[in-house]
Amino acid sequence: MSYKPKVLEVAAGGTGDASLTAYAVLCGGTASTGPIQSIAGLGTSGQVLTSNGAGALPTFQAGGGGGGGFTSINIQTFANGGSTTYTPTSGMLYCIVECIGAGGGGGGSVAGGSTTIGLGGGGGGGGYSRQFCSSTTIGSSCTVAVGAGGTAGSNAGGTGGTGGSTTLSNGSGTIASATGGAGGAGTGTALTEVFYAVAGGAGGNASTGSVNIRGNPGHYGIGSSTSGFLVGGAGGSSAFGSGGPPPSFGAGVTGYNYGGGGSGASVNTNGSAAAGGTGANGYMIITEFI
Repeated sequence: MSYKPKVLEVAAGGTGDASLTAYAVLCGGTASTGPIQSIAGLGTSGQVLTSNGAGALPTFQAGGGGGGGFTSINIQTFANGGSTTYTPTSGMLYCIVECIGAGGGGGGSVAGGSTTIGLGGGGGGGGYSRQFCSSTTIGSSCTVAVGAGGTAGSNAGGTGGTGGSTTLSNGSGTIASATGGAGGAGTGTALTEVFYAVAGGAGGNASTGSVNIRGNPGHYGIGSSTSGFLVGGAGGSSAFGSGGPPPSFGAGVTGYNYGGGGSGASVNTNGSAAAGGTGANGYMIITEFI
């Protein structure tokens, strides 16, 4: 006579099951005395066991459950001005977009005379915007526009140009954007005042991100035709660093770091006409979580 083992109930210290799925993870029953359950499926290498809430068995899912986790980070950067396309890396779950607007150009100055000087104000720094985006928001691709640095104010005393905006957009509109800094004022007529100040340009702004930082304004160009003291305005800094430093004498200096404003010209008595410094280009960083 053959012997058939008896299934031992949970209440008696058993499993309540006559057999179990090989290698399957075991869970409690649907009641405190219900038979132990095996999770459906064994999962694949790299998956993790994820809760599906009360009243449901957990399941094996990729990367922490339906896109909630990530296994690698990739960074894409965009510089040098102009427009291009951002294509997300395959498997991207979400990303952080950082935009820096371009710096404004520094003001230029006409030539100085025997008793006159010329000055230029510094260009403003570009604004900064930081935005968190899901893969759904980004879609298959987006358009990137990186702002070009503001043009230098001419040696005829021209005001520097405004820096371009740096923007990420798709078919539905703008996702993240930061505007460029304004140009610094120039000196179109040689200065004879005891003390003179030429205004720098305003800093760029940002309003679309979860973090928005305004660029620093360009510094005033200041000087005195009687004392011989003068200094062109330094370029305003951006969140990524400083603008162009004031020149000793002569033409302004290009913004040092992305989004930095160009400095203004500094023309002493009998000095030659000088242009301002060009603003630095904007920049975009997209940090992808995959």
